[in-house]
Amino acid sequence: MSETAVAQAAEPALQIRFAHTVDRHLVHRAAVAEVFVTDARQVGDSVYLAGAQTPLSHSYYNDHVQEPAVTDVLLVLEASRQAAVCAAHTFLDIPMDTSFLVNEVSVQLEDPDALRIGSDPGELQLLTEYPTVRMKADRARKVGVAQELTFNGRPVGVATMQVSALTKTEYKALREFQRGGEAPSTREVPAPDRSAVLAPEQVGRNVRGNVVLSSPVFDDGRLTARLTPDFANRSLFDHEYDHFPAMTLLEGARQLSLLAAFWRGRRLGRTHVLGMDAAFLRFAELDAPVTLAATMPERDANTLEVVFEQSGRVIATVSVRLAEEAASPVETGAAA
Repeated sequence: MSETAVAQAAEPALQIRFAHTVDRHLVHRAAVAEVFVTDARQVGDSVYLAGAQTPLSHSYYNDHVQEPAVTDVLLVLEASRQAAVCAAHTFLDIPMDTSFLVNEVSVQLEDPDALRIGSDPGELQLLTEYPTVRMKADRARKVGVAQELTFNGRPVGVATMQVSALTKTEYKALREFQRGGEAPSTREVPAPDRSAVLAPEQVGRNVRGNVVLSSPVFDDGRLTARLTPDFANRSLFDHEYDHFPAMTLLEGARQLSLLAAFWRGRRLGRTHVLGMDAAFLRFAELDAPVTLAATMPERDANTLEVVFEQSGRVIATVSVRLAEEAASPVETGAAA
C-alpha cells in the first residue's frame, strides 16, 4: 500500500467509530455476536478504512492456552474478511446476493507484544484497497484485497485475499456441475464422528468443542489427522454450509501445526501462530473424509506446510508460521 494511501487515511482514522457493529448482512453473518466490524468509510481514492472491536471473552476466539494471551490470528483474519466484504458492498456496489469464494488468503502478524489482550476490548483498524477488480457483464468476478492492520494504534501486520464473486444462482449451478448433483448441507449430512477427537491441550485449546482434528497418525516423519469439526460450533459454522468453509480448514491447519510443535516438545503456552498463507483449490465436501498431512518439522522450525486431501485430490494448502516467546527468568530458573 502506498505512502500516499496511508497519508490520505491518517486524518479520517481518528473518526472511525467503535460504538456498535455494522449490519450483520453486510459481512455475511447470521449472528450479531459473530460481527466484529464497527465502521467503514472511504478515506481516499479507492482506499477504505474499517474498524473492528476484538472481544475480551469469546468462546472460540479467546479459547487458547497461551499466556500472556494475544489476539487470535484467525480473529484478525475474520475481521479482515468482514471489513473487505463490508466495503465491497458499501463502496464498490457489489450486490448483496453475491457469493464470495476464497481462492487465496494470507495474514501475517508481527510483534506479539502489540497484540496482547489487555483489560479493554481491542481496536483494530483495517486500511483496505482492492488492487484487482475484474468485471464481466457489469458484475465483479475476481476481487483482490490488500490490507494494512493497526491494533490499538500500533501497526501489527498485513492481510491479502483473492476471491471469486458469483451470484447465488451461479454458485448453485457451479456446485451441481462439479458434483453431478446438489451438494448436501450441514443440516442434512451426519455430524462428523468426534469419538477420537484430540485432547484440547494438544492443540492449544481448553474447550473440546473448539477442537477440529481427530485420529492423528505419525509415520515415517509424516503427521496426518482427520478434519472432524463440531457443526454446533457457531463461530466456525455461523450458518448453513454445503462445504467445509475456509476458516474451518485454517483452524485445522493451525491445530495440526500446534500438535506437531507439541509432539516436538515445544511449550504451547508460549507458542503462537502469527502467519498463514493458504490456497483453496477445490471445495471441501461435507460427505467425504478430509485428511490433513504435514512433514514433522525440526524442533526449532517455525514453518509448517499443511496439505488437505479428499477423495485422492489435494483440495487446499496452508503454510503456518509459528513464533515461540522466550522463557521468562522464572521459567528458566535464572537468577532475578
